[in-house]
Amino acid sequence: MNSAIQVLLVGGDEAMRERLSQMLSGEEGIIIVGAARSGEEALAEAKALSPDVILMLTDTGMSGMNGIEATRAITEAQLPARAIIITENPARYLVPTIKAGAAGLLSKNISRDELLSAIRKIHLWSLDSFPSR
Repeated sequence: MNSAIQVLLVGGDEAMRERLSQMLSGEEGIIIVGAARSGEEALAEAKALSPDVILMLTDTGMSGMNGIEATRAITEAQLPARAIIITENPARYLVPTIKAGAAGLLSKNISRDELLSAIRKIHLWSLDSFPSR
């Protein structure tokens, strides 16, 4: 894998986006290509930036389309990006996450190592799913 994994951060909670950004900054092989506050912005950015992985924050008061709806829209648009839902209450979002087509579901209390591992595993899975990328 020669190119960096491109990550899009999505969610209305700027503090959490910043925390995730700090967790990922400086990590070899991962680059944050953008951020979006709403589901509508997430869909537009996913189309424009073609990220590999989207970290979709829920429980953040996103206006308009929420994280699950945005994930569903990205899946239905057949974009190759894979979404990881990040939430305070993973049990509450398990079924909606699966139905929306997300590739993963994580707790907001995730460690840096766990987050990096999830991003890399989901990216490898997406390479197998979309070999033409």
